[in-house]
Amino acid sequence: MAIDNDTHWIYQYPYDPDTEDPTAFDEAHWTEIVRAAAGVADLDVSVVDTSVWRMDATLASAYRRRRVFLAGDAAHAVPPTGGHGMNLGLGDADNLAWKLAAVLSGRAGAELLDTYEAERRPIPRQVIEIALDNAGARGGYRIDDELLLTTRYGSDAVVDGPSDSSIDPGGYTPAGLPGQLLPHVQFANSIGVGSTLDLIGATFTLIHGPTDSAQWHDQVDDAARRGHPVTGRHPLVQDASDDPWDRLRRLCGLANTGALLVRPDGHIAWRADTPASGPSLGDTLATLLAKPS
Repeated sequence: MAIDNDTHWIYQYPYDPDTEDPTAFDEAHWTEIVRAAAGVADLDVSVVDTSVWRMDATLASAYRRRRVFLAGDAAHAVPPTGGHGMNLGLGDADNLAWKLAAVLSGRAGAELLDTYEAERRPIPRQVIEIALDNAGARGGYRIDDELLLTTRYGSDAVVDGPSDSSIDPGGYTPAGLPGQLLPHVQFANSIGVGSTLDLIGATFTLIHGPTDSAQWHDQVDDAARRGHPVTGRHPLVQDASDDPWDRLRRLCGLANTGALLVRPDGHIAWRADTPASGPSLGDTLATLLAKPS
């Protein structure tokens, strides 16, 4: 493991506690272990420090008890053979923060907080399973950098999402389905190059194209009057030969008149093919936020 990618490194050595005592190893013994691992018989090694640690794989049985919530390392410990430990903690915070803010500001009902455990706990459970499989792999393993991009939430904070939250070890394919992350689509804007991800704000964001734009904005205004603030956005077309909305909606399999409702954490809460299809935006937000209006 690199510290500075130059002179300082960490080598993790698996040992058998029944036959070995690492605390009894001297510097010469550690030097030989590192040289053998590196495959360089005369490697210049200077041991700075040693410590013994145990690889754990733990997951809290619950993420919430009344007004107390667990997140990050307090909720899960993932073996390094799976990676993503810090990413999982950031995902917990990203998921919980906007929900707490919405409830504490009165924009959402307390029931919204129940979706935190439903959405987040299944994710480290799967990552831990992958990590344990990797730990026993004889032929080596590869940590998938895009694994958590496949996260798809299933809860009352997603309309028409899956029954359970999950990740897909098969690989990341952006699709714009309810519960998934909003796909990245690059586009030119007035200050340079932007991304659809830059459109996400502190409240819900409705991303749509120019077709039926007025009707979508009417729904945004109606939702705001009912106490559900939402920002209507669409990627601006700077070049007539390149329409970022068309690329996004094709990627998501969405009609040209459709829209995506994106939560503050970047996950898609709802999608519609037209402003008139299904419940209104205001009704949808009232359901998602457990806050009838």
